[in-house]
Amino acid sequence: MIAKKRIQQRITAGRFVLPVVMILSLAIWIGVYIIKPVDVFKVSSSPVWQLIEPFFLGKPLSLVINFILYAFIAYFLIELNNAFAIIRLRASIQTSLYLILIAVCPELYTLHVGTIVTLCVSGSLFFLYRSYQQSRSSADIFYSWMLLGLGSLIFPQLLYLVPVYLIGAYNFQSLNPRSFFAGIIGLSFPYWFLLGYALIFNRLDMFYHPFMELVNFAPIDFLVLKSWQIATICYVILLFLVAVAHSLINGWQDKIRARAYLNFFSLLGISLAVGLILQPQHFITIFPLFLVSFSFLVGHFFVLTHSKASNLFFLFSLIGLGALLGFNLWTL
Repeated sequence: MIAKKRIQQRITAGRFVLPVVMILSLAIWIGVYIIKPVDVFKVSSSPVWQLIEPFFLGKPLSLVINFILYAFIAYFLIELNNAFAIIRLRASIQTSLYLILIAVCPELYTLHVGTIVTLCVSGSLFFLYRSYQQSRSSADIFYSWMLLGLGSLIFPQLLYLVPVYLIGAYNFQSLNPRSFFAGIIGLSFPYWFLLGYALIFNRLDMFYHPFMELVNFAPIDFLVLKSWQIATICYVILLFLVAVAHSLINGWQDKIRARAYLNFFSLLGISLAVGLILQPQHFITIFPLFLVSFSFLVGHFFVLTHSKASNLFFLFSLIGLGALLGFNLWTL
């Protein structure tokens, strides 16, 4: 059993884990594209997204660009942990988890709205976390909400996260009248440019579209989910719930600041999981974003637990990950 503990510690806190995962992820991407090619670009009803369709539609370069975007997201996850010490040990497990889970879901290789949205929210979280207990937090809140608003141009449902961001800013003690209005201005800032473009080119439908999408709540229909999506959801939700429970029960071991960050990840992850349940047709967009919260919480759990039960759970998680990859490839 000591060997199992040693294996878990080497995998979760080893310095070579991230390079190995990056090479493995790249190999899986290339192998999938050769054996069972996937779509390279996913169309969307967003008029803003449709502006770039002619440049990427049907071009294999889209897959390369999407991989690079995921790499940027992975870099943001490293910077978040380095800047705010969310996981007590200096580890890259959160980035490794994110990349490998993207790799085991080949239909996420397609350049789609969710990748851009996740990139925007990752940057948004950096500024939100930086506002923690800042007496002059208006600038950070402005940038945080501006990036959230930027992502909502192509996925308007992001605006439903505004209450979550308000709760986060309140818990971080950075919410005051000035920062609140700075956030509102930041959120609306991208829409000023969208309105200007819509007026110049007589495309007011582009400006109305995000607000129409917010009230366009489709009936809940789980039949839209494919078998690989259901299997992936079951796998990640199980790990996520265990990690959230561990964070809540053992949060006293973390610093107050790190505990606040982890609690926000829990709130954000639960909100996105509810979004997946209520609007499963947006799985491809919401899931990469959900993985940001998932990666930090599950990474925190795996790095900081060394019991017999946690080691067995870790090994079963690895086996489950391999089985998930095989199943997702089989269902392509």
